Amino acid sequence: MKILNDILTGKDNLTFDAARVVGVLGAFAYIGFWCVQVYYQHRFDAQEADAYGKGLGLVLLSMSGAVLLKKSAEPEAPVGNRGGGVN
Repeated sequence: MKILNDILTGKDNLTFDAARVVGVLGAFAYIGFWCVQVYYQHRFDAQEADAYGKGLGLVLLSMSGAVLLKKSAEPEAPVGNRGGGVN
């Protein structure tokens, strides 16, 4: 659970970053929709794998771009806080 918390929070490990949360939810939704498509069509071709990889790559690239644009606006970690552990 700590890994998920570290992925979704900003520098201070206390506030959830909207860009990260939406990006991770978007990636999971993309994977979920792909699973449903494979379940109903019972096949997955090389062309579909290529298109799937490109689409998921664009989702992750847009998430990283949003996080990079927001980097300067993130709150700083309080003095002595090293990521949610015992100080």
